[in-house]
Amino acid sequence: MPDNFFTKFLLSLVFLFPVHIIYAQIADTTARGLSEKVTLQIESIAENLDENIDFTDLVDSYYYYSENKINVNGPDILELQNLYLISGIQLESLKKYLKEFGPMLTLFELAMVDGFDERTVSILMPVLTVTEVSRSQTLKPKNVLKWGRHQLLLRTENVIEAREGYKSITDSALWAKPNSRYLGSSEKVYARYSFNYRNRVRAGVTMEKDPGEVFFANKVNDSLQRLLGDKLRSGFDFYSAHAFIKDVGPLKALALGDYHLAFGQGLTMWTGLAFGKSTEPTSVIKYGQGIRPNTSVNESLFLRGGAATLGWKQFEFTGFYSMKYIDANIDLVDSVSNEIFTITSLQETGLHRTVNELLKKGTISQTVFGGRVSFKSRRLELGYTIHQTQLGAALTPRIYPYNQFRFMSKELTNQGVDFRVVYPQMIFFGEIGRSDNGGMAGIAGVTAQPAGFVSITIAYRDYQRNYQNLFSNSFSEGTLTNNERGIYAGISAGLAPGWKLSAYADHFTFPWLRFATDGPSYGYDYYAQLDHRINRRADAYVRFRTKRKMTNDNNPWNTIDHLINYTKNTLRFHVNYTVSPSFILKNRAELISYNQVNKDISHGFIIYQDILFRPPSKPYELTFRYAVFDADTYDSRVYTYENDVLYAFSIPAFYQKGTRMYLLLRLKAHRSIDLWARIAQTWYSDRNEISSGLELIEGNTRTDFKLQLRFKF
Repeated sequence: MPDNFFTKFLLSLVFLFPVHIIYAQIADTTARGLSEKVTLQIESIAENLDENIDFTDLVDSYYYYSENKINVNGPDILELQNLYLISGIQLESLKKYLKEFGPMLTLFELAMVDGFDERTVSILMPVLTVTEVSRSQTLKPKNVLKWGRHQLLLRTENVIEAREGYKSITDSALWAKPNSRYLGSSEKVYARYSFNYRNRVRAGVTMEKDPGEVFFANKVNDSLQRLLGDKLRSGFDFYSAHAFIKDVGPLKALALGDYHLAFGQGLTMWTGLAFGKSTEPTSVIKYGQGIRPNTSVNESLFLRGGAATLGWKQFEFTGFYSMKYIDANIDLVDSVSNEIFTITSLQETGLHRTVNELLKKGTISQTVFGGRVSFKSRRLELGYTIHQTQLGAALTPRIYPYNQFRFMSKELTNQGVDFRVVYPQMIFFGEIGRSDNGGMAGIAGVTAQPAGFVSITIAYRDYQRNYQNLFSNSFSEGTLTNNERGIYAGISAGLAPGWKLSAYADHFTFPWLRFATDGPSYGYDYYAQLDHRINRRADAYVRFRTKRKMTNDNNPWNTIDHLINYTKNTLRFHVNYTVSPSFILKNRAELISYNQVNKDISHGFIIYQDILFRPPSKPYELTFRYAVFDADTYDSRVYTYENDVLYAFSIPAFYQKGTRMYLLLRLKAHRSIDLWARIAQTWYSDRNEISSGLELIEGNTRTDFKLQLRFKF
């Protein structure tokens, strides 16, 4: 990185951010795009996780309610929490307002609810409506068939440049080196049919083929066919189907096929997506949605079978059963019966492109069954959950000091108790979980609103090193809910009209060893964001975050591998405005510094300009981005959310030096047909090869193309 790095960064700010900001317009929160708050949440998760998380369920829900708005006077206002758009305190304030003053006559009344500022109201507008509440909740089959909405979605995407894994090779060479090439074609194919009646009756089928996976027309040589057997079946690589119904008499919810479960604070049972530390510090508390249909293409984080919830007075009873085959690394196989005795690890990538990856596909069975009983009154919610997981083979990973307390068996039983005590200005929450080896984990906290313009949250967590759970997804710094102890405090405050401060401090310790950290360690995470509503047509924010953790020194000259600190600082400035009713402009500048003891400080930055052309009376929309990035190392990489085709998302990590551009077109060809096309290119100025291994591109550009068709009927 050149010495005048910061000078260039500041000059770029001056160049990109126009001074005529007074003519700005509020951030785009129309139904045409994701809420700004949701995109910030997604970016926040991406920054903390290396794996590719599927946000389809969240994106799907937001887009659904953008087109089928929630009646603020009806019972579905609880969904606002599931969309992560309001906090628990805000929901209680809204319910209190409706109880005292009756149904709202206009959405502008939201500004009169305690704790609802102008920004919150603008975020909620795209998904809310005000109508009379229907007295009849009877589910009539003829109405379901008549008013239910069907949707067919087809999508394909590809990388234009040639990659190493797709280059031609002879059958004999492929047999000699079976993992030297991908077995399938380079395009990604996605198809989805869905049916929805007022979100009470839902059904659908999702199919996906990842790049490199074998599809209908692909063939491999006979020798590989015999080796792989039924793992190389023709068709899509992944299929998912679901049927879901809710609120039919005592039946609160019923799911058949693929589904998710989310209970309590996520310690005992929570599949699918869950937010941790996010852009809203007071959203630490989780609100389990119970049973939900699975609409994502994540091939591991879901259940397959059936689940039902029955209600009786203030009690609810849930039972669930799941059985599916999952990917795993095989360790020991019976040479006669071919029965798998042991496995070394579970695989969650969902990729089956090479021989090795296909041999791991659907290796063992995973059976999960259990139940939950809960009590809910006006002030108290209390639940008890228990479930057992059974694997088709014993999990026996390679033993290292850091992982010796992980799950290593065929069966695992988990149980937990969760609670929530609700008052108008205060909510106490918590959960305690236990695995059958005696390991315990617990989290407890309080979120309060001492004044209408201030909300605070304090939470303490203690996850023992031997707590074991394959379906735990609670608030944590690490990726697993074990070997962690910490205390968190967050605040959200309206400082003055148009000004809002959000901040948190999280101190955590890891009492036992972790991967690449050969000793007990500790760290902290500080975050502050200042939002400013410039006028009714513009908003901006500045964010600073600093995080310190510990890792091995990895110095070959040391006999003992000492622990050293590393700190990552992030500074971001973001603004939204327009220059005409059809143009919305967004700008961002973000600076990263990564400082590890005994190493040079590495820096990274990205600056981008978004231009959204969305003429109100035209059947088309255009979204364009031009970004410049420069990062010394992967440690100083930067994540940004990119606009994408409907129900899809893109959150690339930028490092090294280059530019990024994309153009997204949406065309409403017919009242029932929508077409999306997206092309994106990344150009690197400091290298002649991109990626490595089978993803290697010889050149300095990578171009992605995506095409999607939606048919509604």
